[in-house]
Parts: sequence; C-alpha cells; structure tokens
Amino acid sequence: MNKKKSKYIIVPFLGIIFGFFVINILNPDKHYSLAENRNLEKKPTIESIKKGTYFSDYEKYYNDKFPLREEMISINNKSQAALNKTQVGNYYLGEDNWILGKFPRILSEKQLTRYSNTINGLSEISQSLGKDVYFAMTPHKTNILKHLYPKYVDNTENIDTNINNFKSTLESDLINYIDMDEYFLDNFDKKELEKLYFKTDHHWKGIGAFEGFKMIASRMNLGISENELKNHFDRYKTTTSSKKKFIGSYNQNLDMIVDENEYPNYAYIKGGKYEFSLNGKNKKEEDIITTCRDKKEWDYGGAYTRGSETNMLEIKNKDALIDKKILVFRDSYQAPTTLMFADLFSEVEMIDPRNIDNINKTYEEIIKESNSDIVMFMYNSSGFDSMIDKMIEKGIK
Repeated sequence: MNKKKSKYIIVPFLGIIFGFFVINILNPDKHYSLAENRNLEKKPTIESIKKGTYFSDYEKYYNDKFPLREEMISINNKSQAALNKTQVGNYYLGEDNWILGKFPRILSEKQLTRYSNTINGLSEISQSLGKDVYFAMTPHKTNILKHLYPKYVDNTENIDTNINNFKSTLESDLINYIDMDEYFLDNFDKKELEKLYFKTDHHWKGIGAFEGFKMIASRMNLGISENELKNHFDRYKTTTSSKKKFIGSYNQNLDMIVDENEYPNYAYIKGGKYEFSLNGKNKKEEDIITTCRDKKEWDYGGAYTRGSETNMLEIKNKDALIDKKILVFRDSYQAPTTLMFADLFSEVEMIDPRNIDNINKTYEEIIKESNSDIVMFMYNSSGFDSMIDKMIEKGIK
C-alpha cells in the first residue's frame, strides 16, 4: 500500500477516533442505564487515587459514558429477541410473556458488616428513644418466581443466601425482623404467586402488596387483638384499573419488545379521609397517589406512589385503626401499601433514601425529630443492599 492510499484510510480512522473522544468529553454524564437497569459509573474522585483504583475506575466510567452506548445496546437486545433467545441483555424472557431479572451476587462479609452496622446503629438510636424497630424484607419478584427461570440459571439461591446472612448480622434484641419471602413461598402455590406480580415489571401488584402488608401487620406489636386486625382487613375491597396502558420497567428497558396487556390492581378501604404533607407543605391525594391517573399510559410509580412523592411524606388519618405513628424508610416495593399504612396508623411518615438530596438532615436527626412510636426499614429482598448503600452515601450521622 503506497503512502497516498494509506492517508485515505488512516486520516478518516483517526478522525472518527478523535471525534468520539471529543463527543465523550462533551457528552453530559448519565446516572442510570434503562437498557441495563443499573446505575452507571461515576467519575472517579480523589478517593479512587487514595485506594489505588483510579485508572480502573476511570476505565469503567469511560465505557459507561461511550457515545450511542444505549442505542447500540437497544439494537443488540432487539436482535437477540428476534432470534428467540431466552436471555436478552440483563433479562430472561420466559414463557407466557414473563420478563425476569438477573439474580444479584452473593454479598461479601465486609458488605454485610457495613450494612448491618448501619441498621443496627440506627436501631439502637431508635430503641433508646422508646421506639419499636422492624425490618420488613419485602419479597422481590426475582426470588419468588424462581420456578419461571430457564433451567440453566444456576444462581437462584443467591437472594436467599444474602437475606439469611444479613438477618444473622442484625441485633435481634434491637430489631424485629419480618421475612416475607419465606412467608410467600410457604403460603401460596406457584400459580397464586404469579398473580401477585407484574409480568413486565419488577414489582408486585397491589394485591400482592396487600398480602404482604397483612403479614407485616400480623407480626407487629400493635396493641390490638388478632380478631380486630382481621376485621380491619376484611373491610378492604379490590379493583383493577384497565383504562390505560401499563409500562413495565423491565419491558421499558427492553424497548417494549414484549406485547403484553396487564393492569395495576388495588386494595383499598372506601371513603378513607387522609391529610397529606410533602416536605412540610400540604398536598392533595392526587398529588401523591396515582399521579398518572389522567395520562394515557402509566408506569408502576405513576399507578401507585413514586419515590419523588415520598422523600419526606406525612399522612394523617383520624379514622385509623390505632392511634400510633410509624416512620418508614422505604423503597419502591412499599408504594402500593401507602394508604394501607395510613388506614392502620393515625400518622405515617415515609422517607425514601434515594430522594432526599434537598433535605439537610442526617438519618439520626430524622429519627430523633420524629415523634413516631415505630421505626420500620422496608426494603426488597433483592435490592436491600443498594438502599442501605444510599443511606450510607447520604450520611448516617
């Protein structure tokens, strides 16, 4: 190849490389990948230099920031689905339009110690103030519907291992642990369990949340009889909203490749009267609950309660079953139970660790300033570690 011909190859090639380099620098950082359902790497800081991981951390950050990355992943996912593959990107496509997420890794002893120290520390503060403490582990779809996964998936016990190891590190004299995974698997058959979860989303439906909430309440010391609690839950009615299209989180991450009509359902007490306050400002129910009720389509948060509406949410109900206040640190699995809490407790305070950037308070201050009788950590069995990480990131003390 002569020099003149080589220029026609090398110059455009270098131009493309340089162009991508410039675009990558100018391209604003994205914090989350819909296609992969994960948080993207952050630009390394001085802490990475201290740990000696700066260059490896920067490589991960650079790869996550690569131009058109999401678009290329999307094209690849659609190609895999067209070939009828059971694994597409970070998901498994099961029979009857089920989309299933991957199982998390086994948590290390160091990670477990970090998480348990956080919860134990906050629980000790809570107990010193005379507050009862509960950790309610909500049953993630991935763990409950293991029977739907392809037979070649070999890490289906990871969630059970993580939650059992985590439970063993919690101070039992400080914390009342409520395990809903075991309860669901022991009390419902496979077909019944499938009815409690969305096919194309990673959450449970309202009816599934109702079953979980009844179990939570039955494990709590509420100062009422079993019969009183049963009569309370017998007042609930159920309904399904089929007027608009539901956008499942897993399906959205896969560019809606699965054609499935499914609808959110609800358990509710008719005629409930609630007073809402978000970050100290009075709100109407439609500002907090089912905020996408008037739109043509909605996702899980819009159908139930979104995290941005629960960063510091307070609900009062004079007609609640018991005259107690509960403070709940929650994730999205809590969403369908919001009014269930308000039906049971005269005052409810919700805190979402992912949405308190503008709240200049530590978790210790939140607990101390709350006049709650009960403190509850309510996180799902697959992602409880990421929620506690968020608490640590935002500052515990």
